[in-house]
Amino acid sequence: MTRGAAVTAALALATTMAIGITPSHAATTLTMIAADYPGDGHTQQDQWNDFATRFHAANPDITVTVTVKSWNDIDQYVATQIASGQTPDVVNKGDYSAPAAAGLLYPASKIVSPSTLADILPTFLNNSKYNGVVYALPDLASARALFYNKDLLAQAGITKLPTSWLSLTTDLGIIHRKLKGVYGYAIPLGPEEAQAEFNIWAGGNGGTYYDYAAKKWVLNSPANIATATYLKSLVSKGYTEPNPDKCDRTACAQALFAAGKAVFINGSVFLGSWLTANGGSKINVGTGSFVSNSGHKPVTLGVQDYFTAYNKNGNQAAIQKWMDFIYQPDNYAKFLTAAGGFIPATKSAGAKAASNPALAPFIKLLPNAVFYPGDIASWNSVKGQIQQGIGQAVTGNPAAVLGQLETAALAAK
Repeated sequence: MTRGAAVTAALALATTMAIGITPSHAATTLTMIAADYPGDGHTQQDQWNDFATRFHAANPDITVTVTVKSWNDIDQYVATQIASGQTPDVVNKGDYSAPAAAGLLYPASKIVSPSTLADILPTFLNNSKYNGVVYALPDLASARALFYNKDLLAQAGITKLPTSWLSLTTDLGIIHRKLKGVYGYAIPLGPEEAQAEFNIWAGGNGGTYYDYAAKKWVLNSPANIATATYLKSLVSKGYTEPNPDKCDRTACAQALFAAGKAVFINGSVFLGSWLTANGGSKINVGTGSFVSNSGHKPVTLGVQDYFTAYNKNGNQAAIQKWMDFIYQPDNYAKFLTAAGGFIPATKSAGAKAASNPALAPFIKLLPNAVFYPGDIASWNSVKGQIQQGIGQAVTGNPAAVLGQLETAALAAK
């Protein structure tokens, strides 16, 4: 601390004590790092800035600064902040188990008040546990479904949706022959969200990432290898976009669909609003069930993200006030809107959302959804490896690539 800063701090402390405010009520600054759901670099930053301004007006002794980072960058950014001694107070992203295992987090019972905690749907809280204790709060959820361009499907002369990998391959062949310049299926296996895309396909073939019965990672299971081999066959025939290992969900796959250059895409609950905002408002969109391999049922992938609160800075009371503010119904609704139209994680908001025709079908899917193994401490590390590498399983040697990922997963901490 410089001499000038020391004098300033001393004067501030003297002034605080003079007006009768005890040090325990001195000004607190909370730092928060949040993922950028819409991915446009400003919508959600504006929302968080608005929240922080209004919260400070109601709580003058607490200032909140929020940094919004892209999904591609947020994991590394949080890790770097912690490693450099700048541990945030609150983080909003897609995992929680590793910091929970390391003892870095407050339990959920200390993040929000009892009334706020009681309003959160139990299904989501059950997916927020580590060693039986809830350490994270679900911010929102999404389910995935098959989206398709009705007009392009009609132009290809296809009158019903495929129900198996065999019939899907046949339909994609028809599209490839009849619709020049159009890809049958946009399959994003680039680093943005490859773990979701492959999970959907593997789940429809009986595959999974983690075997809870055996208590081990099974990335190179026969089912997963067969899934990658099938996807590779689609790529090699030109039925998908080229180089799916470099195709991200938003900038590549969704952009192709919005431009009328892809017939099928595995999409999330927010895809409709994203299309409207990104040039795809005129696409005649249909939705359906994912296509599974013969002998297997299609799965619905449920994805929830989290608020976590770190205990290093000791700001538990201020964190609880901030989190209760976020979950206030009007504020929570604004958060969901800024994020792009997701499924809410609270009972009160969920009851209203059930009447929304855009959300209702996805809400019905959630009870039967499969989720990531987020309660396994090494999941965040394994997820990163999957994001960076699993696309190469459909452009290279499936067994070799998945074998490498399995080895890395077994060694992950």
